[in-house]
Amino acid sequence: MNRHATILLTMSALLASCARHTATMPGAAPEAPPAPGTTPVTAQPGRSQPVHPLGLVTVNFSGLTAPSGPEVSASVPGGLTGSGLADLGSIQLRAASSGTFTTGTRGVDGVRYLYATFLVRNATAAGTAYTTPRQNLTLIAASTPSTLNNTPFSSLKRFDGSDADPTIAPLIQPTTGLTFDPRTGRPGLLSGAQDLQVYAENEVAGISGVTRAFPFGFVTRNRTRTDSRTLNANPGSSAFDGVVTVALKLPLQANVADDPYTFNMTFAVVDDSLTRVTESPEEQVGGDVAARATALGAQVAVLCGSTYSGTPLFIGSATTAGAPGTRAAHIGGDVALKSLPTAYAATGNTTLSTNSASGLGRFYSVYPPTPGGATPTLTFTGNGSARGGILNMNADGSFAFTSRVGDGAGATLTRNAADTFTFSGGTPTADTLRYGLNTSTGCTGSNQAAPVNVNGRVWFVNGAGGSGDGRQSTPFNTVSAAQTASGPNDLIYIASGTYSQPTTFTLKNAQATVGAGTALTVNGSTLLTAATAPLLQVTGGAGVTLASNNTLTGLSVQGSTDGITGTNFGTLNGTLTQVRASNGLALNLKNGTVNLTSTRLDAANPATNGRGVNLEQVGGTLTVTGSGSAGSGGTIQTAASAGNIGIHLQPDTANLTVNLNRMVVQQNHVGVQFTPFGTASTGTLNLSVQDSSFQNNTASSVYLNPTGNTSNTYLIRNNSFTHAGTGNGVTYEAQRPTGSTSVDHGRIQNNTLSLSTSGNANPIDLAQRVAGSARFEVSGNTITSYGLYGMQFRTMDGAARMDVILTNNNVSSPAHPNNLDGIALTSSTTSGQGNFLCVKPIGNTSVAPNPAPISGFRLRQLLGSTFQIDTAAPSSAGVTAVNNGSTVRLSGTFAPVAGTCQAPN
Repeated sequence: MNRHATILLTMSALLASCARHTATMPGAAPEAPPAPGTTPVTAQPGRSQPVHPLGLVTVNFSGLTAPSGPEVSASVPGGLTGSGLADLGSIQLRAASSGTFTTGTRGVDGVRYLYATFLVRNATAAGTAYTTPRQNLTLIAASTPSTLNNTPFSSLKRFDGSDADPTIAPLIQPTTGLTFDPRTGRPGLLSGAQDLQVYAENEVAGISGVTRAFPFGFVTRNRTRTDSRTLNANPGSSAFDGVVTVALKLPLQANVADDPYTFNMTFAVVDDSLTRVTESPEEQVGGDVAARATALGAQVAVLCGSTYSGTPLFIGSATTAGAPGTRAAHIGGDVALKSLPTAYAATGNTTLSTNSASGLGRFYSVYPPTPGGATPTLTFTGNGSARGGILNMNADGSFAFTSRVGDGAGATLTRNAADTFTFSGGTPTADTLRYGLNTSTGCTGSNQAAPVNVNGRVWFVNGAGGSGDGRQSTPFNTVSAAQTASGPNDLIYIASGTYSQPTTFTLKNAQATVGAGTALTVNGSTLLTAATAPLLQVTGGAGVTLASNNTLTGLSVQGSTDGITGTNFGTLNGTLTQVRASNGLALNLKNGTVNLTSTRLDAANPATNGRGVNLEQVGGTLTVTGSGSAGSGGTIQTAASAGNIGIHLQPDTANLTVNLNRMVVQQNHVGVQFTPFGTASTGTLNLSVQDSSFQNNTASSVYLNPTGNTSNTYLIRNNSFTHAGTGNGVTYEAQRPTGSTSVDHGRIQNNTLSLSTSGNANPIDLAQRVAGSARFEVSGNTITSYGLYGMQFRTMDGAARMDVILTNNNVSSPAHPNNLDGIALTSSTTSGQGNFLCVKPIGNTSVAPNPAPISGFRLRQLLGSTFQIDTAAPSSAGVTAVNNGSTVRLSGTFAPVAGTCQAPN
C-alpha cells in the first residue's frame, strides 16, 4: 500500500502554450465575448445567472505508482482551436501539492485515491489579470473529441508508456479531498479540501464547445477566508488568491503493471454566481458540510444516502461518464436532479392543478442502477407549503396546490377576449412547495422545495356549502363575505344559485365579478367550466354599484331600485344574463365606457322623469341579445308622462354603439331617445334596434335628435310599433348647427307600424333641419294605421339635405278625419331656403285613407329649395308609374330635377 505522499511543484512556465491570447490593455484583460462556436448559457430556474464559461483546462496526473508520489500539471488542451471554449482565456493555475494512497485488494476491491491541489489566480492561462472578480470559480469535468469513452479522461498510459485499458476511464470517479487514516485503514477527509461540487444536469448542459459537460466539478476556495470564495479583480502577478483540490479514485488492476501511470482530465472553467457546497458520499458520515455552508451562506447539495437534516438541494446523483443524454457511470444513486425546479405560477385562493408532465417529476431523471438494468420507480410525497398553503401530492409528482388564504394581493387584473382574465405586475407572494421523493431502490430525498409565485387573487362564493375562507376548496357562502375580504384588482367568483342580500354589492376599483354562467379562465387556465348563471339579488337598493374599471360577467343582477349604477366608472366590461331593476333603472351609468352584453334588460320605473336605462356621457358598446324568442331581450317600462324615457342615450363627447334586440319597450313617454348635450357635442351614436316591440309610447317610440356636428348610424329593422295613443313610431329630427358637414346614415327596414288614427301620430317621421345631411334607406315597412301621415320626410330651416331610398313600403290606414297623405315629402317649409331633398321612390304602395285631394304621395317644394327625384321620369306621373299606381299630389312651387340619390353606407 502506498501511503500518503506530497510533492510541491513550482511552475514558472505553466501554460505557456496559451500565449496566443492577446490582452487589450497591458497587465489587464476584460472578459471576451463568447467565441465562435459557443452560445451564452441560459440561467436555470432558481439561478440569478447561468454559469459563465471562461475556457478549458487540462490537469495532467503522472507517476501514480511512483514511490515518490504523483506529479501534476495544468495546461490548455491542444487540438481544439475553434471549438469555442478553447479560444477563451481559461484560468491560471499553479500546482501546490498532490498525493495518492490505496486501499483494499488488487483485482477485488482495491482503490487508488488521488488528489491534486492548485493555487488559482484570477487571470488568463497566459497570466493576464481579469478585470472582474470571480465567484465560485469551478472546474467542471468535460468530454471532448479527444477524451476516452465519453469521459473527461485522455492519454491513459501504463508505466511502460503503452495505452492502458480504455475501459478504466469510466471507472475513474470524483471524490472529495481524502487522505489515508492509519487508525482505521480507510480514507479520511483531507482538511479543507472538500471542493467537490455537483449540479443539476441542465445547469451545465448549456456549456458549448465540448462534447459534454458533466454535472460535477471542483470549486475554488479563497485561500485566506472561509466566508467567501471571491477572487479579486486585477490581482498582482503573484496573487494566487484561490485554491482548489481535484480529487479522484480509480480501481486497482489485478497487476500493478496494468494500472494507469499517467492520464489527463479535461475541465471547462466557469464562474458561478450561485454559492453552493456539496456533501460528497465520503462526507455523509462525519462531514462538516453544515459548517461550510453556514460560513459561506451557501446552498447545500446532497446525494443519495445523505442524512443531512437541513433543507438541502437533493441532486441525488451525478453522471460521470456517458454520451450526452446517457449514463455509463455515476456517483450517488439512481435518481438525478435534471433541472432546478421552475417557479410555478399560482393565483391566490385558486387550486393550481398539474398533471404528471407538468408536475415535479419533470425535474428529475431516473436511471437503472447499472447500465441496461431495470429503471426504478420514483415516488413523491407532499408536506404543504412554507406559508401554510394546501398541497395534495400524487405519487407521480403531479399535485394540486391552493395558496394560503389571501396571498397574491397587489397584481393588476386584466380582462381579455371572451371574458378571460390575466393577473400581472405587482410583487408576487413567494411561497415554497415542500415535498420529498424516493426511488423503489431506497434513494430518498427529503425536505425539498419548489418555488411557487402567487400573484392575483380570486375569491370564491358558493351558497350551497358552509361558510369557508374564500378559497376554491373552501368558498364563502355569501357574496357579502367576499365583498368584505376582497381588494382592488381582485376577482370574485360566484357559483350557481340565488344570492339575496339587503345591501348593494359595491365593487372596488378594477375588480371583476364572474358568475358561473361564464367559465372561469385565469392566466390561461380554465379553473371552472361554465354552468348556470347565478342571480345576485339586492333587496335594499341597487344591485351593483360600480367603482372604476370593473367587470361583471356570467351572472344576473337584480336591485330593488337600480340594477347597475355608476358614475365616473372608467370602463365596465362584461357579459350578463339579466339586469333587472324592480323600481329604478336597469343601467344608470354616467361618465365612462361600456363593453357590455346582456341577454336581457328589465326595468320598471314609474318615477317622475324616470328612466329605464340611462347612458349619459358614456361610450363603448352595449348589446342586448335576447335569447331568440320575441321579448326575450327584456321589458323597459317607465310612465307615459312627459320626461319619462325608456332608454336614454346621451354620449356627448364619447362614441357609443347600442344594439337592442328582441326587447319590449312600452308605456314610456319616449321609448328610445338619442339626444346629445348640445351643438358642441362631438360624440357619435351607432344604434341598432331589431326584432323588438314598441307599445303605447305616448310621444315617440324611437326619437333620434342629433344636434352636434358629428355623424351617426341607425338601423331599425324587423320591429313592431303599436300605439293606442298619439305617439310617433320612429322620429328623426336632426338640428345641426349652421355650416355642419355631418352626414347621418340610417336604414329603417321591414318594420310593422300600427298607430292610432286619432291625433297626429306619424309612424315614420324624418326631418333634417338647418344644416348637415342624412342618408336613409326606408324599405319593406308595413304601415296599417296612422294619425297624420304614414311617412313624412322633410328638409327645412336652412341648408339641410336628405337623401331617401324609399322602396317597397306598404302604407294604408283606416279612414279618419285627421288622416292626410300616406307619404309626404317636403323640401323646405319656408320659401327662400336652400334645403335639398332627394328621393328614390320605387315599388311602394301608398293608399290614401281619405278622398282627394288626400293622396298616396304628397310632394311639396318651396321656392329656393331643391327637390330631386331619382326615377326614370322625375315628375308626379313618374312617381305614380313606379309605385304601383299610388296617387300623387303636388304642393308649393314644385319643380323637380333629375339626379341620383346617395344611399347610406
